[in-house]
Amino acid sequence: MKDLYKQEVVTCEEMKQLEKAADAKGLSFRQMMENAGCGAANLIFCFRQQMKRAVIFCGKGNNGGDGFVVARNFLDVGIDTIVVLVEGEPVTEDAKENFHLIEGRAKIYTERLPFSLSADDVVVDAIFGTGFHGELRDPADEAIRQINGSGAFVAALDIPSGLSGDMGGDTQVLPPSVKANLTVTFHSKKPVHDCEAAKDRLGDVIVCDIGITTIFEESVVFDYEDNYRDI
Repeated sequence: MKDLYKQEVVTCEEMKQLEKAADAKGLSFRQMMENAGCGAANLIFCFRQQMKRAVIFCGKGNNGGDGFVVARNFLDVGIDTIVVLVEGEPVTEDAKENFHLIEGRAKIYTERLPFSLSADDVVVDAIFGTGFHGELRDPADEAIRQINGSGAFVAALDIPSGLSGDMGGDTQVLPPSVKANLTVTFHSKKPVHDCEAAKDRLGDVIVCDIGITTIFEESVVFDYEDNYRDI
């Protein structure tokens, strides 16, 4: 664990260990979710500065919670923001708290949109992230078909939904998944981000700092060459 946070690529299980250790050191899971959602919102905005409408597909876990934070950031700057609860209301405590912060502000739909997406929309995939296992089932598979058929700019949070984060370079046949133009992954890449077969599903991959490195490197000194170094 000592140097795990420095690795450029970590497995999904290792990421869970890092988050747990960071929480124990004082960086709460709630704060990591806030950092992830705010960072992702800023990056998406950099790619689509003229966005008028954002449609955010959220799962019931913490990836959905990240999506709610993205939604709040978009609402705060006046972007028309729609949230789709793909699997119903959130079930994790941090996701619930962030969902309550957008209730009454965002347009919220359950399971499916009652209208078609536009190519002018910005779509955010916050359905599964690193928590995905097994095969896609309805209603998630229908949501993914709608996303992929929209022609919109698609940003995936952590991992395009439908792909396993631990997918390796020897993968030849990909399962159905979101096809993203941008993937914002948190703290470190996961194996799938270096999987050649998944390249077209990932789009541009950007690593977003969520505070884990800082909490592990709290103790630094300043030397006379204007460089920080570990104690």
